[in-house]
Amino acid sequence: MDSTPPGDIRVADPHAVIEALVRRPFFWRADRPLPLVLVVGRDGGAFDAARRLAEPFEDSLPQATVRAGEYDTLRELVTALAGEHGQLGKPVGGSFLPPPRFPLVQFVLWARRQREEPPPGEPVDVPGRTWPPDPQSRTGQEEFKDRLKDWRRGRYGGDRGRRTAADFLGRAATTWVPVGTLAAWSLGGASDLVGLIPWALGVLVAVVGTLIQAMLSIRGSFFNGWFRKQPYLARKPFERLPKYALRIANASEAEVEGLLVHALCQDLRQAYQKWLIPWPSWGRGLYAMMVLDARWSGDVNERFLRTLEESVEETGLLPPLLVLAAVPDSFTPGIRPVTAGRMSDLSTLVESWRTAARRRVPPLRLMVSTPEIPLDDDYRPRLLGSRMRAIGYWCVMALLLIGPVVLLGRIQQDRDAHCGGLPWGERVGKECIGVVNADGPAPGDLFPSDEIRNLVSKIDKHNADARNAGTYVSVVLFGEYSIAQDQNDSAFVGARAELTAVEEYQDDANGTPRLEVLVANAGTNFQQGERAAQLVSEMAAEDPRVLGVIGFQRSVGGVEDAIRTLDAAKLPMLVTTATADRLAYVPDGPADSGSSYPSPYVFRLGSSNQRQARLAARFARTRLLGGVDKPSAVVVKDQTDDDNYTNNLADDYADEAGAVGIAVSGAVGYKDRGTGMDLAVSQACGREPDLIFYAGRAADFLGFLQYVEAKDCGKEPIKVLAGDDVIKAVANSGAAIGGYRRVQVYYAALASRELWRDRSLKATGFVQSLLNGRHPKESDDNLILSYDAVRLFYERVNAAYRGGLPSRGDVLYQISLVSPRGRWNGSGGVISFGATTHEPENKAIAILKVNSSGRSEVAERCGRLAATEPEDTKEICRNLDGDAEDREAANAPAAVSSVPPSARPSVHPSVRPSASPRDAAADSGR
Repeated sequence: MDSTPPGDIRVADPHAVIEALVRRPFFWRADRPLPLVLVVGRDGGAFDAARRLAEPFEDSLPQATVRAGEYDTLRELVTALAGEHGQLGKPVGGSFLPPPRFPLVQFVLWARRQREEPPPGEPVDVPGRTWPPDPQSRTGQEEFKDRLKDWRRGRYGGDRGRRTAADFLGRAATTWVPVGTLAAWSLGGASDLVGLIPWALGVLVAVVGTLIQAMLSIRGSFFNGWFRKQPYLARKPFERLPKYALRIANASEAEVEGLLVHALCQDLRQAYQKWLIPWPSWGRGLYAMMVLDARWSGDVNERFLRTLEESVEETGLLPPLLVLAAVPDSFTPGIRPVTAGRMSDLSTLVESWRTAARRRVPPLRLMVSTPEIPLDDDYRPRLLGSRMRAIGYWCVMALLLIGPVVLLGRIQQDRDAHCGGLPWGERVGKECIGVVNADGPAPGDLFPSDEIRNLVSKIDKHNADARNAGTYVSVVLFGEYSIAQDQNDSAFVGARAELTAVEEYQDDANGTPRLEVLVANAGTNFQQGERAAQLVSEMAAEDPRVLGVIGFQRSVGGVEDAIRTLDAAKLPMLVTTATADRLAYVPDGPADSGSSYPSPYVFRLGSSNQRQARLAARFARTRLLGGVDKPSAVVVKDQTDDDNYTNNLADDYADEAGAVGIAVSGAVGYKDRGTGMDLAVSQACGREPDLIFYAGRAADFLGFLQYVEAKDCGKEPIKVLAGDDVIKAVANSGAAIGGYRRVQVYYAALASRELWRDRSLKATGFVQSLLNGRHPKESDDNLILSYDAVRLFYERVNAAYRGGLPSRGDVLYQISLVSPRGRWNGSGGVISFGATTHEPENKAIAILKVNSSGRSEVAERCGRLAATEPEDTKEICRNLDGDAEDREAANAPAAVSSVPPSARPSVHPSVRPSASPRDAAADSGR
């Protein structure tokens, strides 16, 4: 910008004073009025002095020079100034802006010109004339309508018309592109096919708005409303433009002259007005200038000057035009006030004039006498500021045209990256990771499964009821919910059962506070478990209503990462069907130190792999292989990457079978959901075992049994004892499994409705509904333990609730009270957590047999289903959780949950045992 402030004119050089007058103030400051500088001198000295004052600026701003006698009528003068080829409308080199346009003046000139252009044969200005027609004439109005249409069509023909159209389209686009962008953004952006509607609407708003505004500008309709607001030949309300043009054609010359000059002032005002919408006026740094030779009394130039003064005084419309008018030496001010002095005192005169100009309508005249010595022509105006202002305008234009599109693209990218705008969700590949319904219903396109989508939708409806109730708490259900619908996929069946149980309990939880369930998706196979847990932790840090997390269906690497992350956030966790022996262990110190300890924030509802393997080995030795002198077994396990469930369970099978005298000849593995199953079964059967331990996944179980049925595996029936995961396959394909003749199938169950068939036991209401036939195809362990988890969480929240929102520490403390002295009856059996590791104590677990009809029946059960049931005394159930000495050693490093839970208890690392080599290798389970 120029170093001289726009208002600083205290300089001696008259050129510098003129420069200070024509330079506009900074954008944020109001425009200042401009005087009529009347230059008085003898002979031609006044006009020469005025022209010399203006000469340095002629090529830098809109400028016109009118000599005496050049035009015969004021209309010709105005045409030369602001007509279609007028001097004030010519392009200004180096300004980087389109020149001012004069749609109002040009309309008046066109309308008046029609007076001299009658149709062929029509007389003009003679008695009895028929042209111009009477304004009330219907024929005349139609004629002017056609003429106006033709004029508009041909007004901007050729290359000039294209430039004008492009200019107005660009001006309009800078308004409507941002508006269309806001429309698309405010309506939610595009996340699916239906979500393309906001995009289409935004584009429609931008295109239609741009076209309408541009057409109104090109036609002049954008400005023609001004004719109704001015005093000269005012356009009547609702008067059509052709009829108004007809009235102008019929008006007197004096009326038209006043309208022309006033329209000229208004067109200049519009060119410099600070519009709210982007307009070239934002970038105009220099006012227009006019040099007028008005030395001859009665001349058209003198009449123009007088009409200009009268118009400004009458309307108060000050044009952004600096007029340098040469007047005769005999000029007398008359009745109009004038500020007068010598040209050498021009700066002082301008200051005095500005003082007077602070009134609403200032005295326009500022009179100076010509200097004795001619003005120096060697003056270089400082135009950097005005050019920078124009460049700044184009930068704003570019920003408004390109910026919204780029911004909307970035916003859409962010929306896509956050699953359509979810605050605690992120898109990884094709999956939406994180909390999908934190601030409202989950978007319908997140889940490929209709069944999961419908269950989440039901949960969202319950959530809305909870929020409407005012007082509510939130629990996060952490699982894998973006998996495809596949009834043979244990992950899908388990996820569906989890959602089913939680939704059913939430529907019945109508107390105070109400229960909100936030669904957190960790991706297929929990591959994004750590990131999902980070998002849950961030959400919980901002929302004190989030009091805990339940779920964790399977013991894979992503679940372990999630538990470590949520442990750092000190969120209470209730683990349902993940059975890894060391699932809840978190690193103690650096990750590569190998030292770990059980998290005090994790409570597990299901039995561990070691407990089920110990019961399975004892059951196999005493019930299945009791008559075999030296029984043998082989373990078949899944070796899929990042699924260490089978490794952990297979090792536990081998250890516990060996402890009861069953010789395990090693393990055979298959990989990647069934690949190599034929070879694995062949290798297993080739060892002629008395028993096959199956430590694979439910999805592969039917294929495994088919291979076993078809091969020679020794004495028939071939006994298969499977892990807890296959309960999902049995639920879906029990009839097919029961139909095998050479295979006898047993499996471990963490929880099952079949355990409650004994009528001496009083089942919970949920289990009773299952016994009555509800959810016959669901995975019982996921269903029952998930129901227990959400119920335990909610009841513990109610125990901590004292009229105000409980803290997570309160909830953690209340859950830790579910101990041997405060057992809790659940649908999956008695729940009692250890005082240190929070592992379930003497948890109900069973071995089920698939009978020939495909139904499951209890072959053996350990652990109590109800607190009123007596303790187990059967030898097979004794010390399933380990000897007292082993448990004490295992539990030693844990933090005691009964201490104030606001801060984790500190235990010296020296008393925390490191994981054994086998534990370190098998740190995942179910």
